[in-house]
Amino acid sequence: MHADSIAIVMPAYNESDGILVFLEEIRDAFAGVDHEVIVVDDCSADGTADIIDAWSAEASSGTRVIRSAPNAGHGPTTVKALRAGLGTGRDIILAVDGDGQFRADEMLEVCTVLSASRADVVEGVRTHRDDPLFRRATSAATRVLVRLRSHRGPQDANTPLRAYRPGALRTMLDLLPDDAMTPNLVISAQSRRKHFMIIEMPVESLDRRGLTPSGTTWGQRRRNLPTKRFVRFCLGAARQWLGPGPGKRR
Repeated sequence: MHADSIAIVMPAYNESDGILVFLEEIRDAFAGVDHEVIVVDDCSADGTADIIDAWSAEASSGTRVIRSAPNAGHGPTTVKALRAGLGTGRDIILAVDGDGQFRADEMLEVCTVLSASRADVVEGVRTHRDDPLFRRATSAATRVLVRLRSHRGPQDANTPLRAYRPGALRTMLDLLPDDAMTPNLVISAQSRRKHFMIIEMPVESLDRRGLTPSGTTWGQRRRNLPTKRFVRFCLGAARQWLGPGPGKRR
């Protein structure tokens, strides 16, 4: 049995068609472990928060929803979720996205590796990914950006699956403004600049839970072509990273 208490935090946007399957898998995998799940709903238009609330009340799952309004985007919602997790006072904060692209048993293993080690952070390095070319190019660019800033290259710079010790997460949150567009990239860079002990652990990357693999965030219709929304986001994130924003804070 896992000795540490765990807060599992996840941002979610329009995940009503798949998130309950994910939450049920987490409930089963973490059975017997002192844990809670916090979902920060980014003003979903599909009733995601209501669906989770109804399920949690019926299943007594220990899952609660924080409703965020207006819609702020994935980055700020991730920051809010991390702050909520740190506020629980639990031993480990496990961050994951609400699209369910990881196996719950591997999420538990990430926590177990952190608990059994002296590491500050365990990062889930995604394997078996089937991303289109533009996504692979974006991932390669993020690894380069983090290496240039921290002089240490991560295997998966933007992975959303990470387990933190509270002290390490508190340090990271002090460097993250609420409007950070790419908080995971900032954390990848700053945790290496701070010389945190980091374990990179391979985990299987799954398709999004739900009816469509791509979800609604980017308005994706053609799998192999980036949408205008995605391009605008990348340009805005690059400006924030290269400017006086969170990417350059010490």
